[in-house]
Order: sequence, then structure tokens, then C-alpha cells
Amino acid sequence: MPLNAAFAAYRIAGRVDAPVRRPDGCTFSIAVDGVWPLAGAVTLAADGVVRIRVGDSGNGVPDLAEARPPADLDVGWDETAVTVAGGGLHIRIDRARWRISVTRRADGTLLWASSVGDVDQKGRERVLPLGLHADGDRLTAAFEVDQGERFLGLGEKFTHLDKTGLSIVSSNSNAGGATSEQAYKNVPFAISTRGYGVFFNTTCTVRHEVANPTWSILSYVAVIEEPALDLFVIDGPTPKDVLLRYGELTGYAPPPPLWTYGLWLSRFYYESWDTLFEACQGMRDHDIPSDVVNTDTYWMGSDRLSDMQWDEGRFPDPAAAIARLRDLGFRLCVWEYPYLSRTSPLWQEAWGKGYLVRTEDGQPCDVQTTLPVPTHHMEGFRGVGSLVHVYTQPLVTPGTLIDFTNPDAVAWWQDLHRARLNDGVSVFKTDFGEDVPRGARFHDGRTGREVHNLYPLLYHKAVAEVTAEVTGDYVVWGRSSWAGGQRFPIHWGGDPVTTFAALASTVRAALSYGLSGVPFWSHDIGGFAGPAPAPALFVRWAQFGLMSSHARLHGTTPREPWEFSEQACAIFRDWARLRYRLLPYLYALGVEAGRSGLPLMRAPFLEFPDDPTCRTLDTQYCLGPDLLIAPVTNERGDVEVYLPDGIWAGFPDGGLTEGGRWLRRQALPLADMPVYLRADGVLPLAPPTRHTGERWDSLTFEILLDRGVDRVFTLPDGATVRVTASPADGGPLTMRVEGPHTLAYHARVRTTGGAQHIRKDLPVGTVTPLT
Repeated sequence: MPLNAAFAAYRIAGRVDAPVRRPDGCTFSIAVDGVWPLAGAVTLAADGVVRIRVGDSGNGVPDLAEARPPADLDVGWDETAVTVAGGGLHIRIDRARWRISVTRRADGTLLWASSVGDVDQKGRERVLPLGLHADGDRLTAAFEVDQGERFLGLGEKFTHLDKTGLSIVSSNSNAGGATSEQAYKNVPFAISTRGYGVFFNTTCTVRHEVANPTWSILSYVAVIEEPALDLFVIDGPTPKDVLLRYGELTGYAPPPPLWTYGLWLSRFYYESWDTLFEACQGMRDHDIPSDVVNTDTYWMGSDRLSDMQWDEGRFPDPAAAIARLRDLGFRLCVWEYPYLSRTSPLWQEAWGKGYLVRTEDGQPCDVQTTLPVPTHHMEGFRGVGSLVHVYTQPLVTPGTLIDFTNPDAVAWWQDLHRARLNDGVSVFKTDFGEDVPRGARFHDGRTGREVHNLYPLLYHKAVAEVTAEVTGDYVVWGRSSWAGGQRFPIHWGGDPVTTFAALASTVRAALSYGLSGVPFWSHDIGGFAGPAPAPALFVRWAQFGLMSSHARLHGTTPREPWEFSEQACAIFRDWARLRYRLLPYLYALGVEAGRSGLPLMRAPFLEFPDDPTCRTLDTQYCLGPDLLIAPVTNERGDVEVYLPDGIWAGFPDGGLTEGGRWLRRQALPLADMPVYLRADGVLPLAPPTRHTGERWDSLTFEILLDRGVDRVFTLPDGATVRVTASPADGGPLTMRVEGPHTLAYHARVRTTGGAQHIRKDLPVGTVTPLT
């Protein structure tokens, strides 16, 4: 009898029988409570990737990669065990009782094992290695947790990076902020600090008891809200290797175009072309580089969300207005959500043709969101929060869910978007998507139970596909997601409140989401809802935001930098200019992410997995492999920075510092945020521009040379630049650049010994001594 009362209603899996060899592994049956047979399979999906299946799910993440069994696959069994080996791994399934273990063949290291011996002093089990609920609607599985083992990832969680000891629920929700366990983007994929990952392939809710002391500190328990298990165990041995294999399985993110890396300007909301153009012109007048402006919600009438029709009283002649924006160097983003207002003139057509989701009794499946009614008719309006708190207003008319499981509904929805893209719109802010009720009934026969977490993937895919068809750019600006959602970039972190605590939790969410296989991510600079951020909070958030994968100003009150103070605007300008100089670096990282799955914003564990301090460090991050950034998340200006072993240089103009230690900075000037360049780090820097439409005529390479560098960077036109530099070693320091002859190349090389070399014009294809 299990000790934990939570398992009292579960039937316990037992003997494994009837093994059958197959091309990628083996199938078998599992006796549940000694009598009830349950189908099982253990297969090798690829080198280093084990797939364990129990029951018949049918609710896996769509478009997973085809299995590629290793050439050395070997399957066998006897009376005691079934074994599957190949691709560097050995799997053993004990036949007497469900216990499965995965070891590395090279050295016999136990990588993963189901939890069998987790008992109290009387021998009572704290957890079940495998159990099926008596109601037949959910399953539990548990595996062992080693001493000192930590688990990271599980989506865009605002908790600490280390999920060990926590109860985590993988189920999308409108999290209402950034300071709870709830999340807009959940991913049932975790990385262990022991060098492997676990991916629960389901769109149903998963509850993770991650060595939770109320259950057991010796086991990771998963409760899956379907009577099936489809688990991938992914070997590394490094976390980068795990992400590479996870990306091969679930899909890599298409690299976004260069303009998306520019600064995005937004507010909830610009009520007319006049206020939107005023903000854009202000960016140019204040000499702040920027590329995208977002109307946000009410470019449509509030009574017809989200039918994608302009409110031409406030936004007349959209094609001409968008052309004017392009002349200013801005692209236009417009907002949407995947619900159709009952008061829209298009609602009857959509309902009559079966394009909308139904309830169990056949009625329209309506969603009441948190959107307030418009307030731009009120005197002094400058965003909803400029007059009233956004969440104290009456709410807009409920909308009915678009049914993205119906191909005809998808085509109809895409037609509505195609018209706006033909007006000149560049990208859609695909808001919401977390609100599918469990009882919803979809065109393909599934219910909200199965589709709730899948819905944002279907939504984003529909919008990204039509956007790419018209513009060539496969992008959205999405809030909700699930495993596999990295295939539809870009995502942002939802609706944090305007506090330093929310800023700190947003940093943690970035690192957690990056370790969940998602490379491209952003957040609302200044926070979204609440009182207008104080200048210090705005600046600190901006420094973090402008050194993120993607950068957007957004909130319920104005976020234009000159709204805060002259000092705040000047500091913002400097950091925005630095971002634009780093665009070649960011763009090249994006191209790399498209084939490696590595996030641009990396938890230190990704770059320094053997450093114990880095394993759970979540107050700083690496921007790519070369930069380390420590956001300041308090009003005092205090920050602690951990520098791993090696020599580091303050960037852009700081001195050299020995790593392997903590640095404490107190009362840091508002203009400063710690940024360090790693030894043998290389940064390709662009000349200053106002927007990405102004092309670069040169690149400057910032290098901190130690042992030597050999790096290749992909440019936006597809060309590559290769940079090599060798230390002096008794002779002159040398450097070589191979790349397009249309660019001029410069270099500033600092050595870890303290020397500095500046070279204005490096000839292409020539080994050049630096003096």
C-alpha cells in the first residue's frame, strides 16, 4: 500500500510480458494490479534518445521528427529482463516489476531510472514507479533523483531557475503577472544537471513533483492527465547537447529577419495614427534607433475583436499610413487574439460555417478575457493606465474561440490576415490563446482537455504561415506556447507589473524558457500594468531589455523614453545604440539557434556546466557565448556578479578582471549595468544606424584574445565572415578576416595580458600583424 494517500486510487503496474522486437526497439505488455494489460514500448528514437511509451496517447506534440534508430540497435530478453541497446545507451526493463533504467554504454554510468526503492522505514512506497488511476483518466510515473541533482526548464516559469523541491504544473494560463508559478508558456521538458533531459510528449496537463519534500526528495513524480505515458529521455552529456537533440526531435526555430532584432515601440494602446506617428517621430527626434511600432489592441473597434478590420474612423487609409511609416524606417505590428466577438459582423458567417469552437451542448464556446473596454474617449487618455488601472475597467464583449483544428477555419482566418498584410502590416502580435476550457468541442473531435495547451501552436502556425506567404518572414509576436512552440518565433513574457520584483522574476523566466528549447524571447520594458514605472525602474528594465534577444517598449502608460526624464532618455539612447551595434552578433546567434536550439539568452549553466556555482544561477545570463550580463533588479543599484574561471573584460570599455569569484557592486550609477566579454570572445559590431533599413558599410571586431579565436558569423544577406586571431607567442599578434569585399573591417583586440591593438582597415583574406 503506498504511503502517499494521493496514490490510493491508482492501480499499480507490475509484470512485463510478451516482448516483441521491432525495427527501433521493443514492445511488450504490462500487467496492472496483476491482471489488467497495458501496452508498452521502449524504442531508440535517435542516437542518445530513448522513448518510453505506456498506453496509447494520441495527444503528442504534432510534427515530431521521424525516428532514426541507431545502426547498432540490439534487442534481447530472458526471464528476468528485456534489454534494448544502441546509439550509446543501454536500457533494461525488469520483467518482475516495472523498473526501467538507462545507462551510458561507454562507461556504465546510470543516467536515468524509474523510482522503485523510494520507501519509508516500514517499507511503504512514497511514490509509484508507474500507476494508472482507477478512473482511467490519468497516469503517474516516477523516476529517481540523485543527491545534488537539479532540474531546470519546464517553460517560462517565473519561479527560481532550479525547480527541485517545487510542484510545477504544465498547463497554460493567463498568469496575470510574473510572480507566481503560473505561466503563459509551459513546456513539459526539463534538463537535469547530471547531463540529460526528460520530455513528456503530451498536450495534456502534467503535474511535476520535482523532488518535492511533501512527496519525496528522492523522486521526480509526474501526474499526466491522460491514461498514457510518452516520455523521451535525452542524453547529453552537456546541456547544449540535450538542447540540440531536443531541437532535432521537436523542431528548430526559424531564424527571424534582421529587422525583428531592432527596437519595438508599443503602448496599450495607440488610439489613432496621430498618436502613433507622434511616438515614432519622437524616436527619430530623440535620435533613438528603432524599427517596429505596434498599434496594440484597438486598431479594430472594441465591438468587433478580433475580426481584423480597421476602425477607419481612427485609422483611415491604412495602406498610405503604413507607407509613411516605412519612409520613417518603421514597420507596423498589429494586435490580435484568437477569439471573435459576438458583436462582430463576421460572427454569424463564422458560426454558420463551423469556424468557431462549440461547448459540450453545441453552443458557442465563448471566452471572457481580461481586456478592458476602450478608454480613449476620456479626456487625457495616453494609454489605459494613464486614466484608470487597466483591471478596474469593465471588460469587452466575450469572444468565441476560432477552431484551428478545422482547415476551412484556418484558411478563412488567414484570408483576414492576408488583407492586412497586403495593406503593408509586417507582423501580428498574437496575444492570448491560454483560455481554452476543458469542455470545449473541436472540429476534429478533440476536447479542451487535449487541445488547451496545443491551441497556441495551432494559432501561431496559422498566422506565421500566412505572414511568410505574403512577406517572406515567418514570425509572430506571441504570448502563449507549449512544447514545439519554438517553431513559431518570437515570444514575449506576458504582463508583469511595474515593480523591481517583477523585473527579477522576468529575468528568471527568460533563463527557464531558454533551457526549454526556445531561442527568441522578449518582455515588456518597464513592466506592463500598474503605476507608471519610476525612472530608475524604467532604466534598469531597459538595460536588461536592450540586452535581450528581442527588445520592446510596452505598457499601459507611455513607455517612450523621454516620458521619464532627460537622464533616463539619455541612458536609454546609449543602451539602444549599443544594441544596434551588436546586431551582427545577435543576428548570427539567431542563425546558429536555427540549427542548434541554443537560446540567445543563456543561463550560465549552459556555458559553464562544470562550474557548481553556475548550475542554478539565475540572476545573470550569457548573451550568446561571449557576453555575461548581470541586470540590476533593485532600486539601490546593488548587484552581485559571479565571473566563472578565466579573464573577463568590462564591455565596452572596462578593465580586465580575474574570474572564479563573486564581485559585489553597490550603489551602481544608474547608467551602468555590468557587462563582461569572455576571454577569446569575439563581437562583430556594426556602425551606428537609426534603423535596420540603413545597411552597414563596415564591421568592427571586438576581441579579448587569450589562446586564439576562429569564429564564423552569418550576415543578414547570407554571406559569412570568418575571423581568426592568434596570440603573439614570441612574434606579432596576427589576424585574418575572410568575408564580403563590400564591407570594411576594423578591429580592437585586447589581450588577457593587458595589451591593446587597434587596426582601422583589415585587408580581406590576408594574415595581418597587429602592432
